[in-house]
Amino acid sequence: MCMQLLNMLQGMSKVMERDRFLAAVREAGIVGEGGAGFPAHVKYAAQAEIIIANGCECEPLLHTDQHILNVQAGAVGRAMCALARVTGASRKVLGIKAKHRGLVERLRPVMQELGIELALLADFYPAGDEQVLVSEITGKSVPPLGLPLHVGVIVANVGTLAAVHAALEGAPVTDKFLTVTGEAAKPGVIKAPIGTSLSECLEACGGALPKNPVFILGGPMMGRLVEGMERLAVERVTKTTGGLIVLPAGHPLHVNAALPVSVLRRRAASACIQCRACTDLCPRRLIGHPFEPHRIMRAFAGGAERSPSGAQVALCSECGVCEHYACPMGMSPRRVNQHVKAALREASLGYEGSREIVPEAARWREYRRIPVARLAARLGLAGYLHRETPFAGEHVPESVEIPLRQHIGAPCIPLVKPGDRVERGDCIGDIPEGALGARLHASVSGRVEETGERVRIRREA
Repeated sequence: MCMQLLNMLQGMSKVMERDRFLAAVREAGIVGEGGAGFPAHVKYAAQAEIIIANGCECEPLLHTDQHILNVQAGAVGRAMCALARVTGASRKVLGIKAKHRGLVERLRPVMQELGIELALLADFYPAGDEQVLVSEITGKSVPPLGLPLHVGVIVANVGTLAAVHAALEGAPVTDKFLTVTGEAAKPGVIKAPIGTSLSECLEACGGALPKNPVFILGGPMMGRLVEGMERLAVERVTKTTGGLIVLPAGHPLHVNAALPVSVLRRRAASACIQCRACTDLCPRRLIGHPFEPHRIMRAFAGGAERSPSGAQVALCSECGVCEHYACPMGMSPRRVNQHVKAALREASLGYEGSREIVPEAARWREYRRIPVARLAARLGLAGYLHRETPFAGEHVPESVEIPLRQHIGAPCIPLVKPGDRVERGDCIGDIPEGALGARLHASVSGRVEETGERVRIRREA
């Protein structure tokens, strides 16, 4: 009887800890910082066998995760342990590239004390893709259109885990680390309040060296192109901002991103040689997904993207390997895939193909990894690859404009109105009832000037 009572009390204690944990994560407004921004309180409500912390910095030139691990290794590790307890995971692994030797040696004693394994990965792209990372560490492939949870794994970016640690101490998400690099005068990692203008972040790193710069928000493979200082000025730091790369106008990445879809179609029809290189080197294909980008190119060239061949585009992660590395003809399969996805959504057509792993495709994975140094050379970025990016400090703007939509799900409902005084950390946007979303908080103390799609706050002492 006593043993039964003890077990019951222990069970109640675990439930209470889980509820407190998820409530703290929800209240803090935490989303996945390494990807599309999925609300963490929903993701962490599942049960798992393995927790993987992603510190692999998927994209070339970015150093944000390395900085977080340098200054908050203990916080990341303790958050992993808390997440493992509430999800029932028995194994905790931190994935990081072996090339960061000094950082790895500093991490070893910290993680060993917390019972966390270090998985040292080779310097290839996209090592930081969560499904590739799961395959590298566990040897299992996430099924097509599946999640790591389908093989018992939760993957969390190290920045997200640092935010979890802060949330458990009562602090919401108000700031973001990001890398400013490329043709910036003083490349570095900067800490900025959510809602800060990215042009201010650039100026804090010495400004742009080219007279006519263009910018990539995120990494060079998957990031979004912004042309000119005027357009950059309206872009804001969000919870998922990881990098700002400065390039001269006319750079190959600029030229490729600016091509209209009509040109992409003509090029696909006249120059795609159906060599299969895009398929053979596709990271999703190489973990066994039945995905064949060359078939999508063929369908697109003939205007038949709304077909079974086109529908398999749902399996594309848009990593850019096909476009920036594999294609010998300079085609743009990634951009084609984006267009085809949009066309299928418009027609309400979905993927109805196989959800099974293709073992014979996965067996080539080890031999078709893409070295980051070679990738950077193909991208015309080799000169920036080893630029020093020290911590550039914290930028404190005069005002912030916080977008109400910066996560997967519904935009927040504003809780403030113009004229309201807010303190840093106050909740200013809540999740609509019954919807998927994440809370937003004031990133500076001051006066609300405007609410709409964004909440603008003027900083006051």
